Amino acid sequence: MFKPRTIFSAIITIILAFFIGTQIHKQPAIAFYGVCNPTTNNLPICPSAAPSESASFLDPTAIIKNPINITLGEKVYVAPFAELDATNAPISIDADSNVQDQVKIIASGTGVEIGERVIMAHMATIKGAAKIGTQGSTGPFIDSITNTQFNNDIPETFLAFNCEIDGATIERNTVVNFLSRVGPGVTLPAGKVVLPGKNVTTNLQATSGSLGKVANLTEADVRLMEGIIEVNEAFAKGYTELARADLSNVQGINYAPATFFNSGGLPQIGGSVTRQPNFRNRIIGNIVLQDSLATVSNKLGNRISLRADEGEPFNVGQIAGMANDVVFHALETTSLTLGNGIGYGPRALVHGGRQVVNGVANGPETSIGDAVGLGPNSVVFRASIGNRSALGQRSAVFNSTVAPRTAIASRTIYADNGNLILPVEW
Repeated sequence: MFKPRTIFSAIITIILAFFIGTQIHKQPAIAFYGVCNPTTNNLPICPSAAPSESASFLDPTAIIKNPINITLGEKVYVAPFAELDATNAPISIDADSNVQDQVKIIASGTGVEIGERVIMAHMATIKGAAKIGTQGSTGPFIDSITNTQFNNDIPETFLAFNCEIDGATIERNTVVNFLSRVGPGVTLPAGKVVLPGKNVTTNLQATSGSLGKVANLTEADVRLMEGIIEVNEAFAKGYTELARADLSNVQGINYAPATFFNSGGLPQIGGSVTRQPNFRNRIIGNIVLQDSLATVSNKLGNRISLRADEGEPFNVGQIAGMANDVVFHALETTSLTLGNGIGYGPRALVHGGRQVVNGVANGPETSIGDAVGLGPNSVVFRASIGNRSALGQRSAVFNSTVAPRTAIASRTIYADNGNLILPVEW
């Protein structure tokens, strides 16, 4: 499954692309009964006069197209460089949902409907006419690990890293895993989990575990989703309060909100605590960058989101190069450690978390060694990667410790220390 280590040398020479600015359409503000249009007068807080406990928040870098055709419920968090494109059809996002960094929602046909408590994780894409978390059972379900029965009466829906929903219906109490896809006309029923890297193109594939595309929801999935919802509700409130204190607090290199899971505070760049609201990328919270601010500016592309506002600290060595649309994040109580000379390809995601062994998250936290190359659309989560390794494009390392000088082929998922090696099917 592994190719010679040619990927590293290619990625390390990343060419940084030109910046694409935020697009904001000026429209009259409309807000009623907790539903809000993210027009100019309702940015970044929607509705502008809502109490922080119920307000939605859109990062100022988010790309909002035709906002009069977009409606948000209460406590929605829209993260840096997410894109909501309602040019050709409406988008609705109900209460307590979140649109994380680099997520793209591009509506067509009858539009995109997002229900309550939907998690759209970093770099997920939703396009066409789609329904996410608007219908479906609350149980009973059969846990695929413990074989026990359970209900989830306040349901969630989870679209994981770099997945794609193309004109599909995703019911409540489901997970679409990282680097997987659900295609046009398919309905993923409640209680099902799309496995990593799978391309689900028929309703039979979406319902039958025997075809190898889906498994049953577990109670562990539900607990993870509940925690993610709680964190992102806190982001909606925390960033709202920062913006109300000073709008420049939510721009560029800046504060993380102080929450029950994060200390808040500012980044440290080149040995100095740094706040730079006019910086083109979002660098937030307790992140330590070894490069100076001038060097960081030269090495980083655009639309980059390095958010130490949940897990912290992030310790980042000298960067070889970082292409456009890169994201760093981490689960609460976890950190990131990134070595020197790493080349970050476009839309690479590095996410902190502890490895899970026998159901217990007590393994090492996410780290990457020196002189590593991360290909375009690659994912590193709950993993430790050794020096001089490389990940191909649209590949993932999950819950694993990878030895030095390992090259992981493009469109390959390497999980559980090699016990699971899967192709990405699309």
